[in-house]
Amino acid sequence: MPHVGDVLASDPVEDIDKIGEYRLAMDAAIAGKVGFFSDFDRKRQEEVWRLLSADRDRLLTWARRHHITIGRLEVRKSLKSPKPVYELIAIGDDARTVRQVLGIERQAR
Repeated sequence: MPHVGDVLASDPVEDIDKIGEYRLAMDAAIAGKVGFFSDFDRKRQEEVWRLLSADRDRLLTWARRHHITIGRLEVRKSLKSPKPVYELIAIGDDARTVRQVLGIERQAR
């Protein structure tokens, strides 16, 4: 599993299914780090990356540091954590930036 600084990133390889990828990202988020998982936006018909963290400031700092557009910050509730988990969705060029930062090659579909 790749690490980017103190950020834990889930590795979207074939061994890890989408649910496992989400769980790894949520575990990292609950631990106060930034967790990542890829998703497919059916409306846009493209890959997006969801960035999660229970630490709002850490998530926003990470996004600014890597020039990720900060739009609307969603709040997810988790049974595992008493604190809310913040979610930022990276689309388009921002999604490509997240993939590059994590050093993950795009999978052929």
